[in-house]
This record gives sequence, C-alpha cells and structure tokens, in this order.
Amino acid sequence: FFCECTLLTIAAENGHASVVEVLLKAEANVNAVDSNKWFTPLHVAAENGHASVVEVLLKAKANVNAVGSEGWTPLHVAAENGHASVVEVLLKAEANVNAVGIEGCTPLHVAAENGHASVVEVLLKAEANVNAVGIEGCTPLHFAAGNGHVDIVNLLLEKGANVNAVDRYGKTPLDYAEGYAKNQDVVKALLDARGGSFVKARNKAMIAGGVNTLLGTAIAVALFTTGTITAQLIPIVIAVVAVTAAALVVGCATYELLKPSTKVDGAEKPIVNSINEQQRVTS
Repeated sequence: FFCECTLLTIAAENGHASVVEVLLKAEANVNAVDSNKWFTPLHVAAENGHASVVEVLLKAKANVNAVGSEGWTPLHVAAENGHASVVEVLLKAEANVNAVGIEGCTPLHVAAENGHASVVEVLLKAEANVNAVGIEGCTPLHFAAGNGHVDIVNLLLEKGANVNAVDRYGKTPLDYAEGYAKNQDVVKALLDARGGSFVKARNKAMIAGGVNTLLGTAIAVALFTTGTITAQLIPIVIAVVAVTAAALVVGCATYELLKPSTKVDGAEKPIVNSINEQQRVTS
C-alpha cells in the first residue's frame, strides 16, 4: 500500500536497527512504500549505507528487488551512493545484479558514473554485465570514461568491456573521454586498449597470412625440386613453416616494443546527459 512515510521507513533511514526490530515485531509492513519515490524501508536503508538495518529487513522477508518510481532497486541506490558493504549484503540475498531501471541503467552503470570503484569491483565479481546498454545506448564504460574515472575504466577493461562500443549517436567511450582535458589519463587508457585489440587482430592476420604463404611456397619448392610431395617430405615442410612463423611472431612483438608512442590532444566534444541529468530532464 501507499503511504507518506511509515515509522519503519524513518527508523531504517536513520540507521536505528533496534527500533526497526521492535517495529517489525509489532508487525510493521516491511515492504511499505512512500508516496514520493515509492521507496521501501530497504531502499532507504540501502541508500544511507545502513548495512545492519538492511540485514534486519532482509531477515524479515523484505523484497530485495523491490522497484521505486524510477525502476531502481535497493541495489541501484546502494551502488549510486557507494555503499559497497550494503551491495555485498544485497547480493548475498540474491539481489538481481543486472536489474534494469526505467531508463535502462543497471547498478553497474550507476556505480561507474559516480566513481565508486569499490562497488564496481563487487558488482563485477558478482558477474554484472560489463557491456550492459543503458541510457541512449551507453555502457558503463561510456559513463566511467565521460566522468574521468580512470580507475573504473581500467577495472571495466580488465573484465572485457568493449572499448569500441557505440551509443545511439555512434560515440565511443573515447569520444566521451575527449570532452574534457582532465580526462587525459582515461584517453590514454582507452587508446592503449584500442591499440592492443587492433594490434592483436593485425598480428593474427599477418601471421595467418604469412603461414599460408610459407606453406604454399614450401610445397611449391618441394614440387619444383622433386616433382612430387612424398610422405617423408611433409614433416620437413611443416617444420620449415613453423620456424618461420615463430620468427614472424617475434618480429611483430619486437615492433610493438620498439615503436614510438603517440600523444593525442583531447578535443572539445560535448558529453551526453548523465543518469542524474537525464532524470532531472524527464522529471
């Protein structure tokens, strides 16, 4: 049912675990919602970082995945405010780590935007979708990059975030990072990640192409000199190709170590609205 604000909500908001227990014993509605954000007592306890209250409410069968007016769960609000301990408690109670709000944002989006690295780590360990698509097609990496959170950018990249992901306007996380000069560390991290993926693909293609060419050449030479390929010659042909392919690998690796670095100046580009800005616009 709807209510302005129950005593249980007030106690939960202020972190009074003992009062919460007394009210619950008196059969207070553990899932009552306020008339403002449609938040339950669990929402407000999570929002304010009261892990002990969260545990009491969960033992009383509070709905761990209850949604507020924006479609946000208690996990969303805990992530938004950087309460890693609360996030851990909620996840142990089987909170949906990939819960999606009305605007498509997951708890990982929210934590990434607000710079809460400890929360991001907890969510990633719980197998949060690192490439989840939210507001305007943005991934958590877009938000972390656009707000200059290089530590979170690195965490996301380590977990396989797509450095080339594009939003609905075709912008990548690098486009977001280049919006402000303060984000140069982020720009460098993204360029390194982009370069790494490009180099790996290029080297793989070069080696595959080189091996095929070498194999064809070796067979042609064998045919030219002997007029045929015998079973005894096949191991020799393969050995020659393997040695030369290894040389190609070493050559590519040496090139990457010795090539000069590049420096890219940040361009003045606008960043699309953040989660909080989007909420203000729609409210």
